[in-house]
Amino acid sequence: MATQKSGDALVDFAVTWEPFGGAPSAEVFVEFGLDMGEYKRRLFARLSKPDRAGAIGPELRGRLIDYSLRAVERPRRFGCA
Repeated sequence: MATQKSGDALVDFAVTWEPFGGAPSAEVFVEFGLDMGEYKRRLFARLSKPDRAGAIGPELRGRLIDYSLRAVERPRRFGCA
């Protein structure tokens, strides 16, 4: 299966990791220097502009928007209830 490319590094990264449920936060940090919350905010902003993500199909775009809107899991702190 050929990977769809948008020409936007952030969107292309999300497309690459989409079949796996999204990129791990460590990969996002290494690639972009962003925490997961900021990565998802930026991804949503870019996907919200059809001209920026027009090269990817509408179904994939919809899945990536859903992914970008999912809450970021916060790491559990030991000793806290």
